[in-house]
Amino acid sequence: MARKNIFEIASDSINMSNETTRIVRMFKEDDTLYLSSTNGFTIADYVDGFLFDDWKWRGHFLDVDDYLESIDFDDIVRLAEHHVTEGFLTLIELVYNFWSLAYKELTREGTNLTWDGHFYHLQDVMEDCLQKYNHKAYECDDRILVIEDKPEVTAVAEIVEHSLAIDVIRYNHHSLKGELDAKKSILLALGTELEPRRRELQALNKQLSEDVFFMLNNVNLRHNNCNESDASKYKETVAQMTSDQLEEWYDELYQMMLLAILLLDNEDRTKKVKELKEKIIGDATNG
Repeated sequence: MARKNIFEIASDSINMSNETTRIVRMFKEDDTLYLSSTNGFTIADYVDGFLFDDWKWRGHFLDVDDYLESIDFDDIVRLAEHHVTEGFLTLIELVYNFWSLAYKELTREGTNLTWDGHFYHLQDVMEDCLQKYNHKAYECDDRILVIEDKPEVTAVAEIVEHSLAIDVIRYNHHSLKGELDAKKSILLALGTELEPRRRELQALNKQLSEDVFFMLNNVNLRHNNCNESDASKYKETVAQMTSDQLEEWYDELYQMMLLAILLLDNEDRTKKVKELKEKIIGDATNG
């Protein structure tokens, strides 16, 4: 029997057609938000009437209907019933963004907004589906991104400063697939983060350190390694790579850099544990 991938395994326990119907209903059909006992709104309608104009990511769209029509919401819903990545997870990401906007208003101090019915149940359904597909909803710069749930990504995002944390998370988003310039920018930012601690990393894992900085300098990141007229930087092997091949190496470097950051963070933790051990041993000796 052929080995199933994670999407196939998850699909055995999820009826995507039924879940899609539920999510769309709780998003666009059921009143779950109220400004008075009788003035009820769907999440889509409330965001449209009170929140969409001030949303950072509204772009040029006039309202929620314009937004949904432009991204072909109906087609996403159709795909969601049968296709995991291009349909179902995309639908959840879309709906989660609107749910999050409403949630922030609902929990804002002094708000007159209340909820009833399936408002929080919608989040429970989305979270359960994401978990089964090993994905997670991250809040990044006032929007929700659905990303494959990788513990190392979460760990690094909690270590580095905020703007870099957003990039660390965003690197795995499906919208960056094939976007080499965007990935290159993130890798260079990670390289800047690691550079001041290069010697520390060398002491912890010499091979990893050498590999990370070799890649930064030789796969068309810090330097143009594809320009044959610059003999000092030109690398024929890199120049002959397809975009897909180069992206694979960028993705490998990304994972290596995450490991490097975690190693350095653990070194700081090791020093703290050493200090604690010395104090405890000293207490025992003095006692």
